[in-house]
Amino acid sequence: MAKWLDLKHTYNLKGKLLFSCLGIVCIALGTSICRVGGVGVDPFTAMNLGLSARIGMDFGTFQLIVNLIILVAVFRFDKYQLGLGTIINMVAVGYLIEFFTWAYHLLPWQPSGFVSAGVYLVVGTLFFTLGVSLYLKTRMGVAPIDAIAPVIVARTRFTYTPVRMTQDITVAIIAIIAGGPIGVFTIIAAFFTGPLITMWNKVATLRLYRRFKVLDKQELAQEAA
Repeated sequence: MAKWLDLKHTYNLKGKLLFSCLGIVCIALGTSICRVGGVGVDPFTAMNLGLSARIGMDFGTFQLIVNLIILVAVFRFDKYQLGLGTIINMVAVGYLIEFFTWAYHLLPWQPSGFVSAGVYLVVGTLFFTLGVSLYLKTRMGVAPIDAIAPVIVARTRFTYTPVRMTQDITVAIIAIIAGGPIGVFTIIAAFFTGPLITMWNKVATLRLYRRFKVLDKQELAQEAA
């Protein structure tokens, strides 16, 4: 079995970390655009926004704590789901969403109305899915919340799709109860981003990773399979 977190033998570690960070910035930016546009955020972010507001803790710190709890549980069962990208994601996304939201409200003019909401939704979704594509294809680990379903599948007879749907629905219900920002993007993020992520993989991410040699030949062959 391959050594876990073998950074010394990781192909183009600097490139992988750079594009992991770029992907995480895009995820946070896309989420923030949807948030300020009033079209909702992904279920996990909505849950954490709602719960953090209820207990009076800043969102970035609350999300980091939740991620740490999930990380400990996932590490016990399958540490190979985790990597440096996992750490960057769990630490950075919440605080970046706070920063982008704060920066947006400094602008002298914030568009509103139905048409503007549609623009926020489209632009935010595109940034979010591009970020997921860039982040995941570096193979530097997944976010703690995204590791839960694979761990359950590996230890039960359930298949991935129903497990992931159950997870997302449960998180969304908690978000609703907690008063998190649920909207159209919440549904899109939970169930319909797959085709867009696949599109970004083909038209942008893998082309970039070939151009800048982020992945080695074996990794590229596995992605093409």
